[in-house]
Amino acid sequence: MSNLPSRLKQIRTELGLSLEQIAEELISKGVKITSRTIYAYESTERPPALPYLQALIDYYEVNPEWLLSNRGEMFYSEVSKKSVPANIDISNMIYIPLLDMTTSAGHGSLINDDRILTKEFISFTKTWLSKLKLTSEKYLLGFTVKGDSMQGDINDGDIIIVNTQYTNLSTDGTFAVNIDDQMYVKILQRMPGNKVQVISKNTKYAPFIVDLSTDHFKIIGKVIWSGGEKDVC
Repeated sequence: MSNLPSRLKQIRTELGLSLEQIAEELISKGVKITSRTIYAYESTERPPALPYLQALIDYYEVNPEWLLSNRGEMFYSEVSKKSVPANIDISNMIYIPLLDMTTSAGHGSLINDDRILTKEFISFTKTWLSKLKLTSEKYLLGFTVKGDSMQGDINDGDIIIVNTQYTNLSTDGTFAVNIDDQMYVKILQRMPGNKVQVISKNTKYAPFIVDLSTDHFKIIGKVIWSGGEKDVC
């Protein structure tokens, strides 16, 4: 599956434009951009800025659904335009880095490195997300879940949004945690003596208690949203 930077390069290649040419065309339309900046977007040196993504949609009729999620056609025709909401505004979107729990096993610097280097994002509108996050979006990370320990609530392959600002267990809840350099999603329940009970939704996994002061257990953040494919009757 292609990622956002590669899709940006695909668009430019399909248009038959060099870095310099697309920069010149956009500058002539009032977009502040340089060919070096576009190269940085395409090569994953830096995440693409919203004005650039909006310009591709506005001036080159790029299908926003394809641009953001690789669904549908690269460009939309007059017919397919009718299926795109007229009030779609990409500048009202927030892009959260989407990481894989199996490859983002470490804590701290490893997670931060993954955030910078990731090539995939999950997008939400600012208005909708403001009801969930209760913090700056810079603290938010998305993860693709692996495993069945939370089956029935958060299933294998689901996506979760984690608020990494919540690393102190002030209240019970569902958290992304690091146990012996492996990432999991678990229900945490505070216990006396600076301890926490770690609970799985799937009853085949027995709960256990850990000391919060141990180096083998770290709280990455609180799960504030989860979603994925559900069984259809």
